[in-house]
Amino acid sequence: MLLKLMMSPAGLAWDRFLVRWTGKSPLCNLFAKMGGFPPRPALLLVVKGRKSGKPRASALPYFKAHGSLFVVGSRGGGPIDPQWVTNLRADPNASMFINRKEKKVKARIAAGEERAKLWVELGKMLPTYVHYQTLTTREIPLVILE
Repeated sequence: MLLKLMMSPAGLAWDRFLVRWTGKSPLCNLFAKMGGFPPRPALLLVVKGRKSGKPRASALPYFKAHGSLFVVGSRGGGPIDPQWVTNLRADPNASMFINRKEKKVKARIAAGEERAKLWVELGKMLPTYVHYQTLTTREIPLVILE
């Protein structure tokens, strides 16, 4: 029942508002609890819609490793990338709200050795992502925000 409420348009809007102003995402925390892992700090990523050109905001848990701040396009191990990843592939310029401050960022998908190192660190922080990778044939993108 709670998940259904949080995934409604009003619930998602409330979650984005809270992340922007507090850095905490009740929805990310709910997913963490359901997945059996500790909650993570969240950021609000605002990207340009590739078709509409309108700003699209997503609340996402973020990670830091090897001097990089990154987010994970896991979609729970689903068969396709989340829309925010697809939008960033079309236009890597975005902004994020982290610690109540807006920062302009350029996104890039980690590849090769860089991705391998980040993936190992991510697996240590949250083994659930390693499980998600087993559920899909696509390579789960690690999106570095610079």
